[in-house]
Amino acid sequence: MLEYKNQLKASGKKPSTINQTMSALRKVCKVLTEFGYLKQNPFKASVIRAEKVDSGASKGALQVSQLNAMMEANKVIHYDGRIASLLRFRNALVLKFLYLTAARRGEAADLLWDDIVQDGSFHVAVLRHTKSGKEQRIKLRNELHAEFEEWHKILQANKIAAPNVFPSLGFRTLGHKMSGKGINDIVARLGKAVGLTISAHYLRHTAITLALELGEPLQKVQSYARHASANTTIRYFHDRQLLEKNPTDSLPMI
Repeated sequence: MLEYKNQLKASGKKPSTINQTMSALRKVCKVLTEFGYLKQNPFKASVIRAEKVDSGASKGALQVSQLNAMMEANKVIHYDGRIASLLRFRNALVLKFLYLTAARRGEAADLLWDDIVQDGSFHVAVLRHTKSGKEQRIKLRNELHAEFEEWHKILQANKIAAPNVFPSLGFRTLGHKMSGKGINDIVARLGKAVGLTISAHYLRHTAITLALELGEPLQKVQSYARHASANTTIRYFHDRQLLEKNPTDSLPMI
């Protein structure tokens, strides 16, 4: 099984594709074992633990200067003149939302205006469709919430009655829900404008990594990232941390 996984990696398959393939194969083997077609399930515990390819490892954190460059590019990039101002505002807001909340692209695509609520003195976004399948809540910074309110007024002024916070602005799909791919395309285009080949996940990776670098406790960052395990959270930071605080730095020189 490991040889097959390595073969998939060598063939250039994406980590997500490899993980889906291995997960499906594991389930098939489990069923075949239960019905007696296999004497022993080839997916032993040690294999299962090594089954997943760390997709985060290939999607590193960005520098704040790169994020700022993408925001600047959004101001000058060529958009359809008829809706350029709407596209610029929405796309900048998508970038800020993904970065400041560590949200996933699908969560951004699914976000409704009704999901932005008050919780005491805080503003939160209720995520109805998450990776875990459970409803989750994320805090919105006051600056981000203020921009959401401004965006809502802009949509209303342009008579775009969209239930989704980030609607499609295409002429045939105006006001309709965007897909996760649509959110990803926004990030990819802004990244390309400054010479970066990135996806929406880079912004989530950036948020988590920077939070750890700024000294936030691991447990708090885990909660912020909505990871089931702290081991997942630390993977976003481990490689860089190992270089900056490597045991070799304290060994006596010879």
